[in-house]
Amino acid sequence: MKRMSSDPAMRDAAFEHNRRMMDMAQLRYEGKREGLAEGRAEGRAEGIEKQRLETAKEMLRNHCNDQLIQLCTKISLQQLEQLKKEIVSGFNQTEDYSEQSHLASD
Repeated sequence: MKRMSSDPAMRDAAFEHNRRMMDMAQLRYEGKREGLAEGRAEGRAEGIEKQRLETAKEMLRNHCNDQLIQLCTKISLQQLEQLKKEIVSGFNQTEDYSEQSHLASD
């Protein structure tokens, strides 16, 4: 076991050093905890947004009107227009693929 110095200045310096180290460890712990909480909250928000967009896509595929989609999913008009473009683009790619495979089998 280490012996404590009998010099009061040395002892005070050692205690001060230990206190600073413990404070730094506490700050790191609290920062990590806050970071994890923020990360979880951000992940939940991203998941909710992704689900809202998927619901809107499904509603578009089922020919729901724009107002109903916006009311149910709370997405913006710009987001809705972007989803329409994605769906049309995906539909066109599927058509192109089926035409190519049909021509290849002839």
